[in-house]
Amino acid sequence: MKLFIYEHITSGALIDEPLPASLAREGNDMLIAIVQDLIELSTFELILLRDARLEPLTAIIDHSELKISTVNDQASFQNAYHAAMKGADAILPIAPETDGILNNIQHDILNSNKQLLASQTEAMHVCSDKYQCHQRLLANGLSSPTTVKASEWLINKFSSSSGFITKPRDGAGCMDTLFMADSTLLEAWLMSSSHDLENTIIQPYVDGIAISLNVLSDKDGIQVLAINKQHIQRHDKNLSFIGSTVNGVDPSIFSLPHASSLASKIHQAISGLWGFIGIDLIIHDSDASIIDINPRLTTSYIGLKASLGINPAQLLFTMMEQGLSALPKTLQQHAIEVRV
Repeated sequence: MKLFIYEHITSGALIDEPLPASLAREGNDMLIAIVQDLIELSTFELILLRDARLEPLTAIIDHSELKISTVNDQASFQNAYHAAMKGADAILPIAPETDGILNNIQHDILNSNKQLLASQTEAMHVCSDKYQCHQRLLANGLSSPTTVKASEWLINKFSSSSGFITKPRDGAGCMDTLFMADSTLLEAWLMSSSHDLENTIIQPYVDGIAISLNVLSDKDGIQVLAINKQHIQRHDKNLSFIGSTVNGVDPSIFSLPHASSLASKIHQAISGLWGFIGIDLIIHDSDASIIDINPRLTTSYIGLKASLGINPAQLLFTMMEQGLSALPKTLQQHAIEVRV
């Protein structure tokens, strides 16, 4: 099988603009991790695109079944991208939701009549819009922080004694995520900001333990692979993600049965989730509040194989060929640090 692993940030798609340093590091580390896992399976001819400004992957991974197109300008990106789409049997996209990037790549894959190794259109659309995702979760009885568009908050302000969070409606990770200590600061920022208020959301700041779940999902169900401690740093009003401890959450804080029950409810609420999914939560007073659902590979994948003691790419293709029920029910859960 010819498999195109498309990691957007490192692909050369941004060859005409500066690379965002943190996203480039995360994207590069995820790409290396999954490529190494796939090479171990000895089943695929892998197709990749590579921004010429980055270290060549061949310096890190030397494998005869690895075909890499180096991108030097926008024309070479377009040529390599369309050639990879045409030449592949299946495509696994890794990309941010911002500006509809992940949705657009999905449409390109489906329009090329290739096998999409990711969530279906409806799930991708819902999860890529934090405002819409919040509404879907609430409609299905799931806990999620109050989420309103900035334009709505200015008309009908809600209060929060713990402060507020502002973020893009289609943001990825902690990019452009800000903390505002009170409503006065928030209102002043909104009134002076050049941001699109329809596409900026406001949430109360929830003080608690930030965790994430790595899950595998197909049409029939969902399985939790890891429960991770998220390391979020706040400097002044800026929030940043600096890493995670894969399978590093004490079961007394959030257990596997609890995580599995919540994941199943999310699977029922959002149809079409498939493949590797990331779920971000805040645990506060024993309540698990859903912050984000990422319909793609997430950074904690980097530590997943070392934590589980099994190749997670093998789990993905076992699920694809035999169904979720064919996966092992019990996996190792070693705590593994991932820093970005």
